[in-house]
Amino acid sequence: MSSHKCGACDEAMSEGAHCTACKQTLHFHCAGITEAGHRRLGDRKLTWRCSQCKLSGITQLTSSPRASRPEPETEIASEIRALSTKLAPLEGLKEEIMTLKSEFADLRSSLTKEFNDTVKEFSVKLNKMEQRIGHMEKVQDQVDRLQSRMDNLEEESDKKDQWSRMNNTEIKGIPQAKNENLFEIVSKLGEKINYKITKQQINFITRVPSLQNDHLKPIVVNFCNRYVKENFVAAARLESKTSPLSTAKIGLQGNHKIYVNDHLTLKNKTLLSKTKKAAAEKNFQYVWVKYAKIHVRKTDTSPVFIVNSERDMAKMV
Repeated sequence: MSSHKCGACDEAMSEGAHCTACKQTLHFHCAGITEAGHRRLGDRKLTWRCSQCKLSGITQLTSSPRASRPEPETEIASEIRALSTKLAPLEGLKEEIMTLKSEFADLRSSLTKEFNDTVKEFSVKLNKMEQRIGHMEKVQDQVDRLQSRMDNLEEESDKKDQWSRMNNTEIKGIPQAKNENLFEIVSKLGEKINYKITKQQINFITRVPSLQNDHLKPIVVNFCNRYVKENFVAAARLESKTSPLSTAKIGLQGNHKIYVNDHLTLKNKTLLSKTKKAAAEKNFQYVWVKYAKIHVRKTDTSPVFIVNSERDMAKMV
């Protein structure tokens, strides 16, 4: 690489800053600018002037070297050059600061655009999520309405099912025997409770499956009318208060306890079981079924109320 002499210090140099005013090439430090700052000037190099030319206002000089300038220099000119040399680094710093400001402005603009794009994207996603949530809330409202309607339909269906059993009596505790005569069993039970039953009072008698496979199948008696059924159940309960009914007392084998009750639906049987448990926990003395309705009473002097659903159990306080 060819070498030149610095126009300021007259020492050899390989690279430097070229002043467009005095047409001299100077060391970067002699020119009052850093190498990095000079490189960042770009097209501004075409109009760049050294610090001495900026201070002295020189716009154009002959191409003769500085060593050929008229001598001797005046004292004032010497002081100006000394001051220019001291101020030269500040000029370079100014150039660097301007360059950094430009770069910072570009960076800020880029970051602002990126931030705005991100916010816009997030806003779009948020709007979509809000729309989905709104749709889900509408669907949930529909589900709640359908669930309420289904609950009402199930309740109505259970009421109709229970109503169809109003003439039925369920008898539990009697073992099943081969070739058994169910009417004869019911007839013997009627004699024991002092309420005789004739075939004319009965539509049908059958055994039905038990919820527990290992339990005895209960006997269901469908009477011709509700009054006969209610009287039969009342007579059986009255007899049980003085002497519990058993298979031995009606001439059957074993000594199994016999229970005579209303023929409740599965839902009402479950509700009765839960009601009895709640009554035990809350010291209610009486729980009974009459007309296929669950009745509860805390003491002999307390009011009686009917439990139609689990919601009614909240009254048991």
